[in-house]
Amino acid sequence: MSTILNAATYPPTLTKEETANLAIALRDWSLSQGLIIRAPTETNAADEASMHVPLTLHPSPFPKNLFDQALGLQTVFNELYAKVADDYEFLTEITKELAGVDDFMSDLWKLYLEVDEISGGVPAQPLTLGLFRSDYLLHTTSTAEPSIRQVELNTISASFGGLSSRAADCHRFLRKSGLYGTAAGSEFLKDENMPVNPSARGLARGLGVAHNAYGVKDSIVLFVVQQRERNAFDQRWLEYYLLEDFGVVSVRASLEDIAEFGELDSITQELRYKGRHVAVVYYRAGYTPTDYTSPATWEARKKMELSKAIKCPSLATHFAGAKKVQQVLIDELVLAKFVPDADVRGQLRTTFVDILPLDDTELGKKARTLIETCPEKYVLKPQREGGGNNVYREKIPGYLKALKDETLWRGYILMELIEPPQDVRNAIIRAGKVTEGNVISELGVFGCVLWDSKSHEIKQNFEAGWLLRTKFADSEEGGVAAGFGSIDSVLLI
Repeated sequence: MSTILNAATYPPTLTKEETANLAIALRDWSLSQGLIIRAPTETNAADEASMHVPLTLHPSPFPKNLFDQALGLQTVFNELYAKVADDYEFLTEITKELAGVDDFMSDLWKLYLEVDEISGGVPAQPLTLGLFRSDYLLHTTSTAEPSIRQVELNTISASFGGLSSRAADCHRFLRKSGLYGTAAGSEFLKDENMPVNPSARGLARGLGVAHNAYGVKDSIVLFVVQQRERNAFDQRWLEYYLLEDFGVVSVRASLEDIAEFGELDSITQELRYKGRHVAVVYYRAGYTPTDYTSPATWEARKKMELSKAIKCPSLATHFAGAKKVQQVLIDELVLAKFVPDADVRGQLRTTFVDILPLDDTELGKKARTLIETCPEKYVLKPQREGGGNNVYREKIPGYLKALKDETLWRGYILMELIEPPQDVRNAIIRAGKVTEGNVISELGVFGCVLWDSKSHEIKQNFEAGWLLRTKFADSEEGGVAAGFGSIDSVLLI
């Protein structure tokens, strides 16, 4: 990165007083403009106490050509994962294997089979909505220019589209206010290098397009959320823009609420919540086993999956986001099944890193050898979302040996570590405290795709903005809601 942007001069050096003034302005702008998150407490006080989201003081540098590359690939990834979700045999083979070693995947798979049996293999609603996010890190070597490498693709509850729009606005406000000063490095801070981020409106557009496709006036979008959701304000921005741009009302409910107040018409398969007709079910919960607190919450999920409401995502699309699917798609022959155009496959493959299974295949045996000989080059990932679940480097062998049953290894993938630049600096403000240091940024690109799983026709497919999350270089995890990272915006260079 230092060959593109002088790391010695960016971010611009500020005096102690300038840093304090910048932090106060950032905090107050965040609190007044909804760039906030609920305070971390298990009590009902969480409904009242809020704080600014962890945020970088300056936008972080990111090469413009690689930023444009990531945005340009999103519609290709959207279509790829829609095709994966529609391939029953392919998804069944993968999910059955995971269900044998992962209790949560097993429960989801049983639910999928039950819904399929009840519906006679013909879903009540053929339309599916995907609000995806493909995440990337910059990858550097001593001999080549930086490139982007895909970390993962999220197919359920892809978060921070709402707040990331506000973060870009906040950094632009601070620049226009002159709070970044005039020291060396400030010359990079220009409007043309600090793009407006359309992610909140883009994701709301995806929900609005799905609602229009459903075609029932005065029907609602049901946001399925966690109880005492800390990240509610990120979700709220999508609700506000959905109402403003499409005139569509959203209603928030937990799985517990839906178990109590959700109703499925056995004849029409219409879903109603507290008497209101549901057009779209948008899952911002249900991706982790802790969301299912009782048998009734599983029944609530089944009720929604059986309904004619458009699901975002469907169970099949939920499965498509498994790390195992990402690992299998690394294979050129498998990828060719879904992406027949060799040039397009080549574009996708430039972002891939080596990912190996932990099974009895030759690749699985290779993975075991690598774990023994050079674990420092890899990260171990389970089929879990939400942050804080990965195992890194030298901790991998001991972690696997501690598993009681070696067959449980099949529930993990071994992924080659991406090597981001180590000389980028920034400051992060968290709960009012400013900390400076070397940082690593992860770019996420949002995408919306609406398709017919019966005819396999893509109805809508578009890129929907971006997210930049930044953490200190010595932190292994990067989830903001999980307490590891911060929201950021890009400085295109």
